[in-house]
Formats: sequence, C-alpha cells, structure tokens
Amino acid sequence: MFEWFLIRATGTVAYLLLYLSVIIGLYSQVQKKRKQKVTITLFLHESLSNWALYLVLVHVGLLLIDTYISFQWYEVLIPFNTYYKPLPMAMGALSLYFLSITVVTSKARKKLGYQKWRKLHALNPILYILVTLHGLFIGTDFQGNILAVINIVPLILMGVMLQRQEQKQSAIK
Repeated sequence: MFEWFLIRATGTVAYLLLYLSVIIGLYSQVQKKRKQKVTITLFLHESLSNWALYLVLVHVGLLLIDTYISFQWYEVLIPFNTYYKPLPMAMGALSLYFLSITVVTSKARKKLGYQKWRKLHALNPILYILVTLHGLFIGTDFQGNILAVINIVPLILMGVMLQRQEQKQSAIK
C-alpha cells in the first residue's frame, strides 16, 4: 500500500511541476512580447520541467516494483499493452515520451537550431493534454471540475494580459 501512495504522490507532484512549468512558460512569452527580460523565468521553466521528468521516472519505477497490480515493464512503457486501464496507461506512457523529448530537445536547442526546436516545443500542448487526461482517467486524485478550473483560470489571465499589452501597443502607435 505504501508504494501505491508513493506512485500517486510522485505522479501528482510531477503534474503540478509540469503545470507550473507551463504557466511560467506562457508568462515568459507574455514578458517577451513586453520586451522584458525572461532569463530567470526561462531558467525556472526549464528546471521545473526537468524535475517533473525526474519524478515521472520515479513514478514509472515505482509502478514496476509495486506488488498491488504487478506491472511488467512492457505494460508501463509500451502504449496499449496492458490489461489495466489501457487507454489511460497509454496516455501516461506517451506523456513520458513527449516529456522526455521536450527535455532532451530543450537541452540540445542550440545544436538543433531555434526553428526546429520551436516546432518540437509546439507539440507540448499535446503532452499537457495527455498528462491531464491520464490523471483524470487513471485515478481518483483529480476531479474534473477542479482540474478544469485550475487549467482554465491561468489561461484566461494570460489572455487578458496579452490583450492589454496589445491595446497598449495600439495606443502607442
């Protein structure tokens, strides 16, 4: 039972770190449009993503040693290859791959070139949607209405900030 709580805790904390990384990433885009420095926010954005990946790896490792369900490695790492909630498990496995790609390509951003990296980074909404759905469908830790509010409110705030910035720029011109 202790492993099961650790599995849930690492998954939940990884999700919260990813959530914060997304919010900070969006905020840094707003700051860029305002011609503000974003060095600290981008460092925080990347660090939170890294820690989310580390916790996801622990989450997966704990699934493999848990005796309650006794997953095999292929059930956890190969999408749709499990008897236990195949769709949510597949979303979790795909999320692991998307997050890994995001972290690795961000570290190789200079070698890849900004344009290629930007195109790869543009896939991150898919990652976030998959992780959110994984959390909603696999367990009871996330309630749909609470999760919707948590995800919608910051997006509305960012939209309002962008709108105000555009209005200020239009007034200046």
